Amino acid sequence: MIQEHGGNIYGQSSGIIDFSANINPLGMPAKVKKAVIESIEKSDIYPDPDCVRLRKCISSYEEVPCEKIVCGNGAADLIYRIVSALKPKEALVTAPTFGEYRKALSEYGCKISEYLLYEDNDFIVDSKIVSCITDRTDILFLCNPNNPTGKLIPCEVMETIAERCIETGTILVSDECFIGFTGKEDTRSLKKYFNANCIVLKAFTKLFACAGLRAGYAVFGSSKLAEKVRSTGQYWSVSIPAQVAGIAAFQCDGFTERTIEYICAERKFLEEELGKCGIRFFSSEANYILIKSFAGLDDMLLNSGIMIRNCENYSGLSKGFYRIAVRTHSENLSLIEAIKKLVYGGINNATDILR
Repeated sequence: MIQEHGGNIYGQSSGIIDFSANINPLGMPAKVKKAVIESIEKSDIYPDPDCVRLRKCISSYEEVPCEKIVCGNGAADLIYRIVSALKPKEALVTAPTFGEYRKALSEYGCKISEYLLYEDNDFIVDSKIVSCITDRTDILFLCNPNNPTGKLIPCEVMETIAERCIETGTILVSDECFIGFTGKEDTRSLKKYFNANCIVLKAFTKLFACAGLRAGYAVFGSSKLAEKVRSTGQYWSVSIPAQVAGIAAFQCDGFTERTIEYICAERKFLEEELGKCGIRFFSSEANYILIKSFAGLDDMLLNSGIMIRNCENYSGLSKGFYRIAVRTHSENLSLIEAIKKLVYGGINNATDILR
């Protein structure tokens, strides 16, 4: 079953185990949940359009002034607002990667070029991309770690890209919504090489399991650029529950560290078990894994009550590619057991197809 995005469980049978959405398996922190529930009493008034309290929390965490921060209705909202504000004529994106960059750019009539990431190079963004950034490239979207590959961009490559974008006048957007799962945010974020042309996107969606609340933010290298984006889009873009969820998230001491430890252990377990089943996987540093197996695996698993993300609609991928989230240990066991039944059940010599 091919969907535009993961996490669309609506219309599925109850009790489905959703591996298609990359949400923290530890769930929403209790402190965040409590803050959201209490915020309902204040939700009869309009939310703060400037997200002043939330931006102060973000400013303290990111160590950047408030005027360089813009909050939005999730990171996806900010992607569209950035494109709307800048109206780029030519853009560069990698492939495969998150589809909303291309969709937002296409809606504004932007010419899009792709830098293909190759399977035999483990889908790594390498230094060759720099030669594709020219004076005509108005904007470059990167995803770090990339979705659906889970690959972080090498430090030396990110540094060179940032330098090249200053030379060419290109706006560089690094979507880092999953970097909190890696334990390497301090060393691998674009912020290490920040300049006036840089934008970093983040969200509370994945790490703090707030997908239904829709809260994200962008950190800008330029306050002028931030103001330009802030002036686009709807006036009350972030609801009161979403704002208090973000504020509470910064008060959850130790939650990120526990998450990283859990994800690392469960991802290792999944990769080892997938390997034993003869399923090809691409090592990941995020809370999801890209695999290559036989066509129809997603529909077969759905019959067993397990949903995974079919990735053949990603530009640069084809039939047989799937993304699976790292879930709880019991859920991960259920996935592996279901795969074993298919593989060892001799479904069309599955392990020999697209191996």
